[in-house]
Amino acid sequence: MRVAIRADASFEIGTGHVMRCLTLARTLRRLGADVVFICREEDGHLCSVIESANFRCKRLPKSPAGWETDARLTRTAIESDGGNARLLVVDHYMLDIAWESNLRPIVDRIFVIDDLANRSHDCDLLLDQNLHDVPHARYSGLIPERAKLFLGPRYALLRPEFDAADTVPRSKGLRRMLVFLGGVDPTNESLKLVRALRAMGTGAPDTDLVLGPANPHFESVLTATRGMDCMNVLRQTEDMARLMRDADLGLGTCGVAAWERCRVGLPSLVVVSADNQRDDARILHSLGAVRNLGDASNVDVERWVTEISALQNDPLSLTKMSIAAASVMRGRADAVTELESALVS
Repeated sequence: MRVAIRADASFEIGTGHVMRCLTLARTLRRLGADVVFICREEDGHLCSVIESANFRCKRLPKSPAGWETDARLTRTAIESDGGNARLLVVDHYMLDIAWESNLRPIVDRIFVIDDLANRSHDCDLLLDQNLHDVPHARYSGLIPERAKLFLGPRYALLRPEFDAADTVPRSKGLRRMLVFLGGVDPTNESLKLVRALRAMGTGAPDTDLVLGPANPHFESVLTATRGMDCMNVLRQTEDMARLMRDADLGLGTCGVAAWERCRVGLPSLVVVSADNQRDDARILHSLGAVRNLGDASNVDVERWVTEISALQNDPLSLTKMSIAAASVMRGRADAVTELESALVS
């Protein structure tokens, strides 16, 4: 089974599309598929990360003239890699029904990963792993009637170590935190949190701070943590499941990381750094799984200090948030089996 994946990463759009497609690609390879990625060499691309995971990556030039050019180059990439593909995976906010229909003649099925629901698709399968008030209604009229929908975080594309991790309610208070603000963190919210922990002095919890592979602020953040015994800074890690399991509180944004935290029952303080995170942050807050602090640009050092200190003095709230977070992923095992079966059928 030949599978082609069209996804990009850059400083502007972040790393989430490619990273979740890497997770999908590993799953497909385990199920017997031969997978090739097709990615643009935008500033901050992850082509080398894909190749280091032993996947082929067909590199397209940055910034094409339009979707027609992208479609033509993608078709050429697929055909030059061995002919038609059984499955085409499209994880890209700038591509829609016109692009997908252009690729349809050389692929058997199209699997779209989306969460915006703001454009039409020519697809056979669609995954939206985020939370929404009326998830099915959002795609009404945007996809063919034959298309199968997979909606909600129980279908989230998570690495196997998260599903293997124990889900244990946090019941011993706030001893350790995990900070991860996305693969790029363009506005350097990580630095803001470092300053908050420095302001807390000896009262700051031990903290693991993970910076993504495309984060341009690594040196400035690392410099800011000098002399802070509570801080452990990591640049990318394959051990995120353990770090989340060992933490009592997560600090970050929504996206894939939100479902990783929920899978291990990690309560969180979250900020919103992109429009497609708003529903998740709001609904998770209403479920009691997180405390949503709102737009990252409006959350200053003093607010972070206040929110962290409040949970240090309220271990019962941490426990309740932990239980609520874990409940978000209820039914995941069956959902994963359902999605995998649909992809290879």
